[in-house]
Amino acid sequence: MKTQKTYKLGNQEINRLGFGTMRATTGPGIWGDTPNKSDAIKVIRTAIENGVNFIDTADAYGPYTSELLVKEAIEPFKNEVVIATKGGAVKYKPGAVMANGHPYYLRTAVEGSLRRLNRETIDLYFLHRVDPTIPIEESVGALADMQKQGMIKQIGISNVTVEQVKRAQTVAKIDAVQNAFNFQDRRYEDVVKLTAKENIAFVAHTPIAVNNWNHEIVSQSTEGLSINQLSLSWLLGFEENVIPIPGTSSLEHLKENLMVNDLYVHPDNF
Repeated sequence: MKTQKTYKLGNQEINRLGFGTMRATTGPGIWGDTPNKSDAIKVIRTAIENGVNFIDTADAYGPYTSELLVKEAIEPFKNEVVIATKGGAVKYKPGAVMANGHPYYLRTAVEGSLRRLNRETIDLYFLHRVDPTIPIEESVGALADMQKQGMIKQIGISNVTVEQVKRAQTVAKIDAVQNAFNFQDRRYEDVVKLTAKENIAFVAHTPIAVNNWNHEIVSQSTEGLSINQLSLSWLLGFEENVIPIPGTSSLEHLKENLMVNDLYVHPDNF
């Protein structure tokens, strides 16, 4: 059985295997520049050359360094790639962020991302974290206002529950949700099912299962697959709206990941 390889996000067809830039484009603690900038650029460009056309970043990565590196990396392909970025999570020291969903702050965040990415409009913009002090309706409403002004094409929300998705939908059309999801961590399976039902893209961050996976079950039908390939293939087979975004600074791991387009692991195996 084969899975659908692409997903229609707005008016653009994207490869369901995306690329997450968090670790590849920053230093330890997701802080500062990567020590291997040229390697990170090469990996991103190689991904694009091999069909990846959905790149995910955020202003909190670095902060800011990831968006700047992505801008440089995609320069030869800038009209061929859908860029998603995020705002509303303030990086204030290595390994630590805090939510800020105030409408005024989100406007400055969007303006900053537009400058760093050198774009007139952002393809997909996520509220990175829900601010417990600001109703999600206010935060998403601010994104909806900027969408009307042409600053954002599509709106996403990240790290959210089913209830928060439904509340956000009262003030804007939600085009994508980004949460952690893999065959080991299924905390947000109800969110995945909701998005599949309502034709909302589900962008799966942290897509690689790394702990406590069942070797015996896996080996029955997936002999020879790496944990990366197994994890990504499982996600691609779970629902047709799931878009995993593995990230790597290694060309070897990138090529390993890209092989999953020709694999299929039935979700019921786990």
